[in-house]
Amino acid sequence: MELLIKIDDKGRILIPVHIRKKLGLKRVVKMRVEENKLIIESVENPIEVLVQTVVKGSKNIEEEIADFRKISEREGLKRVRERWS
Repeated sequence: MELLIKIDDKGRILIPVHIRKKLGLKRVVKMRVEENKLIIESVENPIEVLVQTVVKGSKNIEEEIADFRKISEREGLKRVRERWS
């Protein structure tokens, strides 16, 4: 699928609702530039993932929580670096 989308005066683009729904895009997305292309990806909500893990059951919930902490710390440090660099 290919679309032509306008960029407004503030540099914003509007992703059509049918595409947002199809890709599962929420209010926060991951964006990067690769080889002169803009890549936008959905981001899993860590709280939803944790709830699903607990509901489904996990053999080692402490390990799951430790993994979520590492991810949160990594994301937090990344945001601080981006803001101050």
